[in-house]
Amino acid sequence: MLVSKIQTSLAYEVSSASEFFLNMLVSKKSQLILDERLHVGYVNRHGVESVIHFQKNIDAVGGRFASFTAQEGTVGVEYTARVVTNNERRPADAAIYSISRLPKKTIPCLRPSRYCESDVLSAQVQSLFRAQGDGIALVESIIDWIQDNIQYEVGCSDSTTSAWDVFEKRKGVCRDFAHMAITFCRALNIPARFCVGYIYFDEPPQDFHAIFEAYLGGRWIKFDPTRLAPPDHLVVIARGNDAKDTPFATIFGSIRTTRMRINIVQEDPYSDFRVAAGDEQQAIIGR
Repeated sequence: MLVSKIQTSLAYEVSSASEFFLNMLVSKKSQLILDERLHVGYVNRHGVESVIHFQKNIDAVGGRFASFTAQEGTVGVEYTARVVTNNERRPADAAIYSISRLPKKTIPCLRPSRYCESDVLSAQVQSLFRAQGDGIALVESIIDWIQDNIQYEVGCSDSTTSAWDVFEKRKGVCRDFAHMAITFCRALNIPARFCVGYIYFDEPPQDFHAIFEAYLGGRWIKFDPTRLAPPDHLVVIARGNDAKDTPFATIFGSIRTTRMRINIVQEDPYSDFRVAAGDEQQAIIGR
C-alpha cells in the first residue's frame, strides 16, 4: 500500500462577489482517507480576517468538491490529507474485450467527447495502430507514439485545447497527453477515461496531474502517457470522460490566482493492506 501526504495551498484576489467550486478533495472510491482538513480563510478589503464556511458536495461523476461565496478581498485555501491507495503492479497482459462483452457502464467511455474527438481521428489512428498487438501492449504502443511525436511543453495549451489540436500542433501538457491517449484508445474500441489527482514527481514543482485509465481484461488499468511518475501512485481526485468532467476549480466572478503550492510525500508502510477496487469508503480510518 502507498500512503500519500498531501498539502495544497491556494490563494486568490477577489475583485467582486464570486462563487467558488473547488474540485480538490481526494476521492473516497478505491482509496482510504486517514485524515483530511480543509480551511478557507478570508481577508476583506479593510484587512479584517475571518473564516469562510463552505459546503462539501459530490458531483455527477463522483468527484468531491467544496463550494463557497467570497466578497471582494483575498481568499486562502489550505487542504491537507493522508490517503492510503493500492500500489500493485499492473498485470503483464490484459485483453481487449469485444463490444458485446463490455459492461454497459463502460460504453460512454467509447464515445467521442468534448476534448477527445475519436471520431475525427479514427482513420489516422486505425492506420497507425492496425497491427500493434493486443491489450496492454497496444496501449503501451499508443503511449510510445505520443512520447515520440508529442513534445511536453508547459504553457503551450489552454482550457480549449483538444486532442485534435495536440495532434496538429504536436505539443501539450499532461492533460493533453491524456486526452490524446484516450482518443486513440476509443478509436480502437478500448474504453478509456480521464483521471486526475495528486502524485509525487522526482523533479519539482509538484502539481495536479492528469493520466488515463483503459478498460482491459475486465478492469480499469491506469497509464501515464507523460511517463513522469508511476500511474498507480496517483491519489485520485476525480474521473470522467475528459477534463470537462473534472475541473480543479470552477469560479464564477472576477478573481486572480496569486498562489498555488502543492507538496506531496509518498511512502509504503502498508504492504499487507488492500483496498477493494470500486469500494466506496464507509468511514475515516486511522492506523
